Amino acid sequence: MDMPKSAPNKVYIIGHKSPDCDSIVSAIAYAEIKNALAGWESAHACASQDAPGEPHYVYIPARPGPVNHETATVLSSFGFEAPQFVPNVYPQVSDVQFDKPMLVPEGAPLRDVWRGMLDAKSATACIIDPDGRLSGLATLGDIARAELYAPAQKDRYSFPMANLVKVLGAEVLAEGQPEFDGRVFVGDIGVDWARNAMSACDMLVVSDRPDLQRVAIEKRIAALMITDAGRAPVSRELVKLARSGGTWVLSVEADTHSCLGLLWQAVPVDQVMTKHDVATFILDDLVSEVREEMRTRPFKLYPVMDEHGRPTGMIGGNHLADPAHKRIVMVDHNEKTQSVEGIDTAIVLEVIDHHRIGSIETDHPILFVNRPWGSTATIVSALARQNRVTLSPALSGLLASAIISDTLAFKSPTSTVQDRLEAESLATCAGVDLGKLAKAVLEAKTYIEDADPGEILRSDFKEFTVGKSRLGIGQATTSGGFSADLKRQLLAATRNLMEDAGYALVALMLTDVTEGGSEVLWAARDGSLAERAFGYTGVEAGAQVFWLPGVVSRKQQFAPEIMRAVRELERS
Repeated sequence: MDMPKSAPNKVYIIGHKSPDCDSIVSAIAYAEIKNALAGWESAHACASQDAPGEPHYVYIPARPGPVNHETATVLSSFGFEAPQFVPNVYPQVSDVQFDKPMLVPEGAPLRDVWRGMLDAKSATACIIDPDGRLSGLATLGDIARAELYAPAQKDRYSFPMANLVKVLGAEVLAEGQPEFDGRVFVGDIGVDWARNAMSACDMLVVSDRPDLQRVAIEKRIAALMITDAGRAPVSRELVKLARSGGTWVLSVEADTHSCLGLLWQAVPVDQVMTKHDVATFILDDLVSEVREEMRTRPFKLYPVMDEHGRPTGMIGGNHLADPAHKRIVMVDHNEKTQSVEGIDTAIVLEVIDHHRIGSIETDHPILFVNRPWGSTATIVSALARQNRVTLSPALSGLLASAIISDTLAFKSPTSTVQDRLEAESLATCAGVDLGKLAKAVLEAKTYIEDADPGEILRSDFKEFTVGKSRLGIGQATTSGGFSADLKRQLLAATRNLMEDAGYALVALMLTDVTEGGSEVLWAARDGSLAERAFGYTGVEAGAQVFWLPGVVSRKQQFAPEIMRAVRELERS
């Protein structure tokens, strides 16, 4: 079954701002599971026939930040690409049900554009070049003005002759140059005057006046229109002469007055369209920015362009009155401060997480799965089995890697029996040795060669809010420690981030999986905070670098102590 392309059917499965291996892999795996349950073809998940049905959404794995070295290595090992980068979930043009565009080729006669607008019930047309790219916009108002001003300029016109033939339904007796640009004379003039006044770029509209017809053809004017053709046939001799001289001869059933009134309809739309300062939007534009731009523009509808610069839709203020909001599933987090920008504007459908329950609020009941396990990937694996979804060997290996990463190969105090059981089962399905896989994952996790200090700080960084205080806690894993020079740079980056972003505290855990502890780089506005949080381990007030033996988990051992200390400080 093919997936639907309409925007409202999309659901983004997305992790926290500084995505780690568990966050990225859980988004990928859960999207595969949900798509399988929804009935879509999935390369890595297969739902049993009696599996519970799901709403027909299309689930898209996403990430709000860059992929770190460890995650990139794991993805590559099992043949996966990084999820789509989604920097925010504010409503975008792609979320709006806009209209189909009315596309009109350059050179089209105004009559066809006008009729097309009436049939399509559209007041605006996109004029496109031969490659389908936008040349300008034409509105019903533009066409109305062309008709209104036509009597004032009826003595001179410019249009392709093919347009005139089409508008008049004329019979072509002789052909000349494809474009007409000249004056229009009517057959109520004298022969001598016509002989002196008409030139090679002009047109004569005449009925039963053989004398004037001959003068016009002998002058080799651009075009001769014979009206009332039923009673004013053109002689074969004159037609032959016109063909040799390159003069158009058109035979039209309508009378002269009617034909003159239709000339403006042959004018190409290019002459009346707006070419300059045309506002266009793309699918990624934010609705808030589009709405503001429209306030300064005169049109009711504006083109929505695809990545090739071709119109793919038309959007107006009425489309933005109640734009669709993005639907998301939050994985590996549940706090808004850690989530993708714009989370308050999105519709949260589910939360799959293994952290403390924080500040998330919804307007409606949702599926909220929270387990005190060591990894969100463990939860996702269990959900697949619970819903009778079979995972591919590649996806199984990917999930096993994420469990290993988040539990530090089951050495973290957050690790549980469930984590190991799921990882062993997944490794068996993937056909890999769990011990060898753990070694490879930890090697990738502790890789820091050529790493930028700022990148190390931000690669696994989470924000917490306690009362009025914003706290930022990062974690980097190593095997054997960091160099003294790199630690000095990291401490400086920690201080700078605290000052620049207005945090009450920024701490970076340098977790050594070999020593089983963490060296902490600490920057806090209140000098007593370190002692309040970890004084029982010997940490003194004002400390900026200290070792915490046995502390390897931010979630269970580090962050809770800091939050307790901040609450005590705010109450004192």
